[in-house]
Amino acid sequence: MGYLTLNWVVSGKFGSVIRAIRDDEARVRFLGYPVEVYKLFVFTLTAIIAALAGVLYYPQAGIINPAELAPIASIYLAVWVAIGGRGRLYGAVIGAAFVSLLSSLFTSGRLPDIPLGPFSLNWVDWWLVILGLSFVAVTLFAPKGIGGLFDKLQHIVTPDRKGAPLGPDDGSLQEQEAQK
Repeated sequence: MGYLTLNWVVSGKFGSVIRAIRDDEARVRFLGYPVEVYKLFVFTLTAIIAALAGVLYYPQAGIINPAELAPIASIYLAVWVAIGGRGRLYGAVIGAAFVSLLSSLFTSGRLPDIPLGPFSLNWVDWWLVILGLSFVAVTLFAPKGIGGLFDKLQHIVTPDRKGAPLGPDDGSLQEQEAQK
């Protein structure tokens, strides 16, 4: 329900304005949009969503302790979005599901240890290293994440905004002229 609501919110004019603020805040301000009002609304909306997530986490987990506030929780959020796909609403959902499933697999203790001579590779101990390496690999080799792979399969082309003309025709201000 939350995903569908947010998808509806960002697919309209409001979504276009917040994407424009992300891309070029000064231009949106120049066009007369109250940038601070949009930013405050987005901040408040995300705070409400985070509060609801916290309220719903307790019945699922059964207990909240100080370990839940460890920095790894915020790192997980960044990894979910990076692996799932930045710039897409469904990217965070895909990344969260993918990383959570892998975390359950590697930390469950069901995978057999791999003997390496005098040492043994214990998956539970190496899970965070695997997660960190996957984050680096996705950032370097697949910057659009798993969602970008879905876009490639569906032949969805995202616009490349770098080097594009700043005006509607050949006589308008070009990016090279703007840098002078």
